[in-house]
Amino acid sequence: MAVFLVLALFALLALGVPVAFALGTVGLATILLFDVTSLTQLAQSQFSGLDSFVLLAIPFFILAGNIMVEARMAPQLFDLMRALTRPIRGGDAVGATLSAALFGAMTGSSVASAAALGRIVIPELDRAGYPRSFSGGLLAAGGTLGIMIPPSIVFVIYGAMAQVSVTDMFKAGILPGVLVTLLLIGVTLVLAGRNRWGGQGPFSLQRMLRALGRAGPALLMPAIVLGGIYGGVFTPTEAAAISAAYGLFVAAFVYRSAGLRGFAAIFVRSAKMTASILFIVAQALFIGLLATLAGIPSGIVEAVDSLALEPWMFLLIVNLALLVLGCFLDGVTILTVVAPLLLPAVLALGIDPIHFGIILTLNIEIAAITPPIGMNLFVISGISDTRPEQVIRGVVPFVGVMLLALALVTYLPWISLAFVN
Repeated sequence: MAVFLVLALFALLALGVPVAFALGTVGLATILLFDVTSLTQLAQSQFSGLDSFVLLAIPFFILAGNIMVEARMAPQLFDLMRALTRPIRGGDAVGATLSAALFGAMTGSSVASAAALGRIVIPELDRAGYPRSFSGGLLAAGGTLGIMIPPSIVFVIYGAMAQVSVTDMFKAGILPGVLVTLLLIGVTLVLAGRNRWGGQGPFSLQRMLRALGRAGPALLMPAIVLGGIYGGVFTPTEAAAISAAYGLFVAAFVYRSAGLRGFAAIFVRSAKMTASILFIVAQALFIGLLATLAGIPSGIVEAVDSLALEPWMFLLIVNLALLVLGCFLDGVTILTVVAPLLLPAVLALGIDPIHFGIILTLNIEIAAITPPIGMNLFVISGISDTRPEQVIRGVVPFVGVMLLALALVTYLPWISLAFVN
């Protein structure tokens, strides 16, 4: 049964069947062929798995992210960051990276960050003299910060699946997010300096203050949400609701960028995205139940014991496997299918599940910019009318430093756990 479950699932995914339908089809086929459980138990397990206060944060964070995109907050953030970094050679590109980090803290989505910023930033970098391959690669990599810098939808889903505190996951993501941001900036400065890309200009306090005034309402959102969570004022789910309400207020009364028709479209799009994600989570819970009944997690634990693997060896093998799988699977599949199978072995080896969640998230970031499936590569290619091979060529140095970040985060657990402990 275990062999059938794994082979059938990866066969359907390889054929391009949507993740949720692949999971559901394999699960139903397994029940009908092997009679391991009843359809009633299936329905009950899926309902109880989704009936979670933690998962209620997902629709609110998705709604807040879509509002931020619709409110056109990305240009204000980029103008502010560019005003701050103007005296540096490569300052425009550094400003783009910082904008991606801030916008990621508002949307919690890799694709949304890449798409919203790419439309604004890439034409500006073109005018500043940066090659399209570089700017495309930078925005593709910068967009991935949306799932590492809290609040993050990935952290919410992982917290529910691994039964760990979402607040602790948000705390754990701070230093790794800063680390990846700094490494991306480092690559940008080296490339811009070596190739004489971009220009420099004097710092203008007046220009910076003017940009800060326009971007101020957007910057308040992550401050309110994360400050409230870390200060113990409200839970992540309550914070998600507050972020959505604040986003609606800012879009309607501050930036005035969306009318009633625009808000209706935002709610419809958010509902569709929420339904899609929760449908996948429900099917992943289904597969997780069957995998447990088939003994796959316990089999992994026994294999780890029989091979006498040390925690560092296990994490090395997991990272190598996830990097390969990331070339062919999207982040949602890795998160919802692969992670639950590995968690029993993680706990058996004494690895902190919060630390493992950060390692997993960083692998998902890398998967988003790894060909041939990397979603951010094709998002940037589509919105900027750039050939995919150009974006792939430009993203290579950024993938390199993200692999360095993965090694550091994996073997220096304090980077993830400093604020948690």
